[in-house]
Amino acid sequence: MKGTMVGTSRPTTTPSSTTPSSIGALSPAGVTALSALLAVEHGAVYGTSAAGGALAPLGAPAGDARTLAFAAYAAHRQLRDQLTGLLLAAGAQPPAALPAYTLPVSPTTVPAALSLLAQLDDRTAAAAYDAVATVGGPTRELVVDALTQAAVRAQRARLTAGKNPASAVQAFPGGS
Repeated sequence: MKGTMVGTSRPTTTPSSTTPSSIGALSPAGVTALSALLAVEHGAVYGTSAAGGALAPLGAPAGDARTLAFAAYAAHRQLRDQLTGLLLAAGAQPPAALPAYTLPVSPTTVPAALSLLAQLDDRTAAAAYDAVATVGGPTRELVVDALTQAAVRAQRARLTAGKNPASAVQAFPGGS
């Protein structure tokens, strides 16, 4: 197992068995769900880089937010690359990244950048949740880890922005 920091308080592990050559065939539903998650990840990579870039000139007051943006960017890139490899290994055509994305929030201030980071990770968590039931084995472990890490990063961004923890968006069915 490889240990890396992915924007959480603990090292995350990527199962060594989650390599493109070991996953075998994905069901059509699994390909669809992983493709949807990958499409979300493309947007998250774009959005986290925009947040980090906007925070860069804001100096010391943006330090904590910049750290979160960098960790989120690294995590989303890693997951994007893993999903691309899994889809290619399964013989599927991964969705391509768009040249640009419309961001739900313009990250021109520290609070706005933190809000963007939280929203991007909420989207990742929701897409990962949708994918969990369609895959098994090491791929499912990867998706569950992605869901968990995204939820933690989103909440960390909210807390850094000084928001009430109860303000978390309910990304999962059954929440009120």
